[in-house]
Amino acid sequence: MRRLLTFKSTADTGFWAGCLALAVVLFFVVEDNEVFGGHWVLFALYASINLMWMLIIGTAGLYSFATIGCVGTAAYIGAWLSGGSQAGEDLAGARSLNVVFVLLAATAVGAVYGAIIAAPTIRLRGIYFALFTFGLTAASRALIENQDFLGKHQGLNGAARFLKQDWIATEKGRTINFFIGLALIAFCLIVYKLVDGGRLGLLLRTARESEGVARGIGIDVVRARFAVFIISSAILGMIGGFYSSFYGGVSLTIFDFNTLLLLFAMIVVGGLGSAKGAIVGTALLLYIEETYADGKGAVFGIRIEFDTPAWRLIWIGIIMFAVTLLTTRGLVGLPSQIRGWVERRRARQAPGAAGSTQTPSELEASGL
Repeated sequence: MRRLLTFKSTADTGFWAGCLALAVVLFFVVEDNEVFGGHWVLFALYASINLMWMLIIGTAGLYSFATIGCVGTAAYIGAWLSGGSQAGEDLAGARSLNVVFVLLAATAVGAVYGAIIAAPTIRLRGIYFALFTFGLTAASRALIENQDFLGKHQGLNGAARFLKQDWIATEKGRTINFFIGLALIAFCLIVYKLVDGGRLGLLLRTARESEGVARGIGIDVVRARFAVFIISSAILGMIGGFYSSFYGGVSLTIFDFNTLLLLFAMIVVGGLGSAKGAIVGTALLLYIEETYADGKGAVFGIRIEFDTPAWRLIWIGIIMFAVTLLTTRGLVGLPSQIRGWVERRRARQAPGAAGSTQTPSELEASGL
């Protein structure tokens, strides 16, 4: 057991060190400052959202689809507080907070949003819980697009930003984008590890496997689920504030249902219940999403133009089909799945083992 834990710890350390090394290599290899900055921060946003979503779906076993609703609502409030106004108009009473206060305010908004979800529905399970969270996201969008101070259909522009206008698409801007994106991922990863690997994570996994057993041994299931919702939603709110501060505003596209499905596909492909799965799935599907976004792409190194950008959905669908059919825990679980298959095969082929394919004469010749 100790050897297994040591191997797992070493493998995890190697994985995260490899991810960091790859990020640094891309920082120096990609020459287009604007392209790198935009894609890197988008990856940081998606990976961070998926890490927090993984706490709810993977650790707690609750299929909440209010993730985008929480991020979008916090992004709108953060943009408004930092001086964002309706596109083309200056609204009366515009606020002006800097980025730090925007992140704090957005975190508070996320926590309140999580409480709104959890308080009336934490005892629900399955399809009922999923339907409520779907409905809450739709209600959030409808409420925002009917508020004048939130820009209605036009969204909000002119919010406080991490970068000054003249730093965008410069070497300084790319460096700042790299480190703030890295800091966001690292912070969300630390939160994930503390919750999933701590006492709260143990309680939630026990309740996920058998709620009756969890209650029987004295676990307050409702309290544990409420706690993970508040924590994850607060961080999702902060990510929403990060979103508005990076783009300098926000629009209703943040509530796009296709984005929600893409994020869900990322955690399924990478592997439910794993931080590494969130990172791997996000990197792979975001690469496909951005590669085929304009209807063009490359297959085995050959540049091909497609009739429609929907080809990216086809590739994502093929990957999801293959992963769900051939793997048990997504892409990150594939190595252990292969090792298990090899070990079982060796055990069956061992001399004298049940199911061995050796003939009696071969067993006799081997001295058995």
